[in-house]
Amino acid sequence: MLFDVAVGAVCERSGCGKTVPAPEPGKRGRRPKWCSTACKSKAARDKLKADAVRSGEGARPEVLRCAEAAVDAVHAFLDAVDDDPVAAYEEFYKAHASLAARASEAAEDVRDEIRWPGLSVQERELRRAEETLMRPDVLARVAPDVLAEQPAPGVSDRSENPASAAALAAAAFSDRSEKAAVPAGTSAPVITDRSEYRAPARVPAPAATPEQRAQAFEALRRAACTNPSIRFGEPDRLDDLSPTLGEGWLAASWDDPQAEDVHQLLHRGQPIGWTAPLPDGPWGPAGHLAAAYQGEQAAAILTDSASGARTHRTVGDALDALQRAHATRLSAAQAAAGGPRLALKRPTGWTVPSDRGLGIPTRYALANGLIHLIWPDHPGVQELQRDDRAVGWIEEYDAGRGTWTALIDSSIVADAASGEPLLCPGANAALALLRRALGEQLTRW
Repeated sequence: MLFDVAVGAVCERSGCGKTVPAPEPGKRGRRPKWCSTACKSKAARDKLKADAVRSGEGARPEVLRCAEAAVDAVHAFLDAVDDDPVAAYEEFYKAHASLAARASEAAEDVRDEIRWPGLSVQERELRRAEETLMRPDVLARVAPDVLAEQPAPGVSDRSENPASAAALAAAAFSDRSEKAAVPAGTSAPVITDRSEYRAPARVPAPAATPEQRAQAFEALRRAACTNPSIRFGEPDRLDDLSPTLGEGWLAASWDDPQAEDVHQLLHRGQPIGWTAPLPDGPWGPAGHLAAAYQGEQAAAILTDSASGARTHRTVGDALDALQRAHATRLSAAQAAAGGPRLALKRPTGWTVPSDRGLGIPTRYALANGLIHLIWPDHPGVQELQRDDRAVGWIEEYDAGRGTWTALIDSSIVADAASGEPLLCPGANAALALLRRALGEQLTRW
């Protein structure tokens, strides 16, 4: 292909930088690349050397091959991006990620070939693994008593002075409380050959007392029963559940490692509840609890009606339980709006929750001067007060079925026609029934 020779072009040999001689006026032909014949010969020799290195074996040629492949991927992306930008970027992203990983591994091999020239490939891999495990920032995440209980790992031959892994872990662990940063370029002390290695004395950790186990269980329960939006902030992602639960249902989750298997259920943007994992404990077998919101701060743990356990086998089961409970509350609220006439049964003799010595409750202000009292450690009862006087309360009637009842003056709110107590599917429905009953002049059955 013939075209006008460019004026002022620079020689393409690496390191030259001279200008290509200007062409004769009106001359047409191939664009020259070199400033002189000698420069062209040098460029040809350099290319032969580079090709010989690239075609060789070992880590160094692999680094060069990855670099060339990365350049080819860039050119392929630029050629295809105008036609289909999304597909072109996807192909470039896949190729770039693979080449970056290969180049990093090859660069590590080159580094270790120079650091440890007398070791075989497998010996270098072992040395690299031990170096990683002995990094101070890795050991800082392991408590010394936990490390002391583990069997001593096998070590390869080393040429430097040994250091006790347990002592290093103890130093790293103590430094963690001060947030001491590890200086860049430093490495952990290494271990000599097996004959010189002395494993640290294994000090058995003291057995946990019943009080410590109870405290551990309580810490797990409180963490799982705490609103995840308070623990982890705003969710990092939302997953559409419309194919399984119907339109408007979403599941929120977080990237925080402590939020693994923690999901929040939302319906049309409104949080309904959340699920969090729990191991075996006083609450039942290991599984996932389902916590349904009751107001802005309170929540109730849903009980599995089949087994009576307060945990569910999977995240899906817990989310299904939350969805069913919400649907039941909606239907109960709709029924309460046009439900039966209300009456009061004969007094039961039950005392007002605030007189039972349940501790200090959490208080929330409602409309019409009502104060909503909730006891975090006694989720089975809630109370309404006005002017510091109890006007009624709701109480769990059947924990296995999840039904609640409303009471005024120690009398259960009932159907005025049949006299049967009105049982509500959940605390929210019972609270709505109680507030309706407080607004009516009720007779006794």
